[in-house]
Amino acid sequence: MKKKLLILFACLLFVTGCKDVKLENGGNAIVTFEEGGISSDDLYNELKNQYGAETLTNLIDKYLLAKKYKETKEEKDYIKQMINSLESAATSAGTNLQTYISAYYGLKDKDALKDYLSLSYRRDQWKNDYAKETVTDKQIKQYYDGYVYGDVDASQILITIDAATDASDDEKTKAETEALNKAKEVIKKLKAGEDFAKLAKEYSKDAASSSNGGSLGKVNDGDLADEALTALRELKDGSYTTTPVKSSYGYHILYRTSMDNKPELTDELKKTIISKVAEEIAAEDGFSAKALKALREQNKMKFVDTTLESEFNDLNN
Repeated sequence: MKKKLLILFACLLFVTGCKDVKLENGGNAIVTFEEGGISSDDLYNELKNQYGAETLTNLIDKYLLAKKYKETKEEKDYIKQMINSLESAATSAGTNLQTYISAYYGLKDKDALKDYLSLSYRRDQWKNDYAKETVTDKQIKQYYDGYVYGDVDASQILITIDAATDASDDEKTKAETEALNKAKEVIKKLKAGEDFAKLAKEYSKDAASSSNGGSLGKVNDGDLADEALTALRELKDGSYTTTPVKSSYGYHILYRTSMDNKPELTDELKKTIISKVAEEIAAEDGFSAKALKALREQNKMKFVDTTLESEFNDLNN
């Protein structure tokens, strides 16, 4: 929300509360001179022409989203977190919150900031919910066929790349080469017949699994780096990767004990798939505007003021 929108809000509220002083043309005066003056209609029309479409867009969305969503703990936490972040930014800039949000957001006070953050949160909430509404049966089937797998019972030996965050490029390259060579050394030992679990206890830097012989239990999406999961799914039961698998965690040497069959497409799994597909849809360019347009259409929005309607459409299409 920009400063000009708040000015419009404040002015319109002032106009509605002014005393009934008439000008010669019959308009309600808000400023008078020795001869004539400025009427509330003059101010309203000027502000409407300059800022009306943006202000109206916010009013429409605030009204419709308030009907759809009640304030939740998650929303309160989001607003609190954002305000704390802005307060920290204001302190770093050597000023206070009110001055900071006035300069950067055009907001008059903390309450206005909360309203702005609430509207932003609920717009995003609707975008995600609407994305789920748009997911088709075909998309669900495509995701199920291409991306749903059974759990993999697996173990790993993780060799991390031990370089400080402020290390030079040469130091990082050296650390990566050392990690890769160590991973290759471990694979040589495996090929020579040494026990995977014993080597995991000796070499693996994965604290959660090394003491248990590298056992990860059953893993699936979200439990392990994507590169490691892909490698596990390509292995046969009872085999290990003969080439180190690189991820952001370092180099993995992976062992696959077994892999479950693909789960049935139950209603519960459909919900999970819909959420995942919807995340991709919601991230598409322009989808947020599309979702808000759908919300307004679902509520059968109609304009009375054709001038504002034209400006509103220019702004939102």
